[in-house]
Amino acid sequence: MPLIPKGKKLRVALLFLVAGVAVGVSGGLFITRDIPEVDSLQFNTPHIMTRIYARDGQVLQEYGQEKRTVVRYSDISPYFFQALIAVEDSNFMHHHGISPKGLFRAAFQDLVHRRAGQGGSTLTQQLARQYFLTPEKTITRKVKEMILAVNIERKYSKQQILEMYANKVCFGHGYYGVEASSQFYFGKPAKYLSVPEAALLAGIIQRPSAYSPINRPQAALDRRNLVLLRMVKTGTLTQAQCNAYSSEPIRLTPAPAEENGIAPYVSERVRMYCESKYGEEALYQTGLQIYTTIDPKLQTLAQVAMRDGLHEYSHRRSYRGPKRGADAPPEYTKGEFSQGDRRWATVKEVSTGEITAAMGSTIVTLAPKQWAWANITYPTRTFQAGDRILLHVVKVGPLEVELEQEPLCQGALVAMDPHTGDVLALVGGYEFTASMFNRAIQAKRQTGSAVKPIIYATALNNGLTLGDSVVDTPTLFLTGREKADQLCQEGYIPHDFDPDYFGLITYRTALEHSVNIAAVHLLNQTGYSRVIDMARTLHITAKLEPYPSMALGAFEITLWELTAAYGALDNNGVWVEPRFMSKITDSQGKVLETFHSLTQPALDPKASYLTVQAMTGVILRGTAGTAADMKGHFAGKTGTTDSFTDSWFIGFNPNLLCGVWTGRDDHKPLGRNETGARVALPIWRKFMEPATAGQASVDWPAPEGVVQVLIDPATGLRASVDSSCTDIRPEYFIEGTEPKSFCSQKDHFRLRLPYFLQSYPLRGDDTLVIRESDLNALVSLYPATVARDGHRLLVTWKGATFPVKLELAPPAEGPVPQAVMPGLPHEGSIACGARTEYINEKQ
Repeated sequence: MPLIPKGKKLRVALLFLVAGVAVGVSGGLFITRDIPEVDSLQFNTPHIMTRIYARDGQVLQEYGQEKRTVVRYSDISPYFFQALIAVEDSNFMHHHGISPKGLFRAAFQDLVHRRAGQGGSTLTQQLARQYFLTPEKTITRKVKEMILAVNIERKYSKQQILEMYANKVCFGHGYYGVEASSQFYFGKPAKYLSVPEAALLAGIIQRPSAYSPINRPQAALDRRNLVLLRMVKTGTLTQAQCNAYSSEPIRLTPAPAEENGIAPYVSERVRMYCESKYGEEALYQTGLQIYTTIDPKLQTLAQVAMRDGLHEYSHRRSYRGPKRGADAPPEYTKGEFSQGDRRWATVKEVSTGEITAAMGSTIVTLAPKQWAWANITYPTRTFQAGDRILLHVVKVGPLEVELEQEPLCQGALVAMDPHTGDVLALVGGYEFTASMFNRAIQAKRQTGSAVKPIIYATALNNGLTLGDSVVDTPTLFLTGREKADQLCQEGYIPHDFDPDYFGLITYRTALEHSVNIAAVHLLNQTGYSRVIDMARTLHITAKLEPYPSMALGAFEITLWELTAAYGALDNNGVWVEPRFMSKITDSQGKVLETFHSLTQPALDPKASYLTVQAMTGVILRGTAGTAADMKGHFAGKTGTTDSFTDSWFIGFNPNLLCGVWTGRDDHKPLGRNETGARVALPIWRKFMEPATAGQASVDWPAPEGVVQVLIDPATGLRASVDSSCTDIRPEYFIEGTEPKSFCSQKDHFRLRLPYFLQSYPLRGDDTLVIRESDLNALVSLYPATVARDGHRLLVTWKGATFPVKLELAPPAEGPVPQAVMPGLPHEGSIACGARTEYINEKQ
């Protein structure tokens, strides 16, 4: 092999050296060709915003506009910087912009997991990326980031870097910078952040959506506690302090937002959907255009109705007193007032007959009539100077106010077009900024009697008529598996809100007055599986168990689902999927997604029509009778759960459907007699009356195959002007199911009897046929009402005493077919003070 002369070797080496330098310089120049000067650091606001529109084009909400308040380093709690350094860059005070240790750790993790994901970025590098670079993960961007970080460290002090970082980064929900975020989450300046609050904010920065304390409280709590643990490792906390702070719950006390939009609960659902599907960059930077079905006018009516209704309920409960000390909300000082506003004022002077309060420069005086609802006899014992009180603006010009208090419960409202499924208004709670939990869509609550129309619709779909009769009397429902010596404890006896019993009534009357025993009996006769199948057809996803209590709403469901189920009744038996978004486009108008409501026939239009007609009676004559004077055609149903925990009313006219729920988030009772008719119904009326103005003549058209027949409403039998029935009323029937028999004197003699005797047969001569065991039991139960007198029964009822002829029926003998356990009573026998009925579990 020939030798290369030394001179030539030197020339070759120099050539490679020059080439290497040229390549290095060229590569460096290429990479750094567009790196900006670090002295151009400034706060930029994205120009392209996501907008959510109402159905008329009005903007409901905007996202992407950075809500930021720039503050100096000295105006930020040192706990925040300690937490930030601990979780993001523990070596921050010692490096010069980049951390070799962090880079090697990140590179090792990327190699182990075979993907690029570990950052290894210092706080300074993150700051450089926030200001100048894109979030893409490339080697070129990483090199630029490191060069910028070194330049920033040369130009600015550590304190300046921390100040710029704290004012720049995103903390979620459209809030940027620690000051605006501290005000949003905690209602306080960043200067006064506690250690747990500072740790929470520092932990949010890495992934604001994933660690949102509002949407994902448990993830936020776990992240905060991790930050506290890191603070122990950096020496800013002891382990004992960490343990104490970690045991504290997250306490959010957000200050009211200046602008929540027209429909904040809808906007938040839209935001969550878009962020999940299209990502944060599309939502907050590149911009989306979302078109909703919300009607601004109806939405405003819904929010006013909900607020006023909840306050009216609170007025019936005792006044809880003013706010004092740390719990007192800030005084309202802006000086702008509108009728219906509720604003916090500071008490200045109190006397026996007058309270003087201030809202900034506005001074108001309250006389006794303006706090009359609170039943305060001696105001000097209740109020003192410096107290914060809530005032309701009754009138402006001149300003008139009255004493108010925060509502003691929550509520939700959903209004929709029953034919298209378009949600026209939605309220998820009293105040969005105080609680973003959407009770219209997320809260699962027991329905009480609001479920009954579904049971009646199923029965009418399977042959029942509104003229069929049922006896409302104490009834013991048994499965047949009860122990004979535990019969009264293991059996089920429904009770009504009204302690009196109706006796023989039609099913129309039973629904109008929400008779519980009739509903359980109807469920039992119709069949549990049929009703559950109907509920599934109506897209009710709640867990439904085949027990008698299902007829009384002993299961949990959302207002969203139940209102949509009622929509099928209002829409000729066709269920329509509710929707509040119609389409989504990008910032250039390109359609990304459209939304169409699914439809599904659920029941025969004739059965649907009959159910609606029965529900009109709920308003005209029944439990919702306080709304009977509304102009137009309306149908609906009240609902109240045990212990008055939940209050419901869902009602509609042919064009608009509205559901209302009220209750407490902690499931405590609303108070005695606070029923669906008393709490939810007034809110529904406050919304529906103005919302349906001008629709008085609109009615549901009767489908083909429905006929109208004159009946006796007491018995459900056919009636005419020639019959002995004095009260005659038209009733609707599916053709072929109308009653054939006419009411008679015998039928009305039955109605003279006490309710507990009306289940037994009557002979043509008004002789009562009853088993001796039942007769003896009833005489023992009701000694002031019935007594044996040989072959007669002396009855004292409704102010009259009269004899009733008796015929003793043979005793029931042999085994009880429905019973599994021995010693159980026969069907219809009296046990536990009630008439026995076995549950038909096979249907």
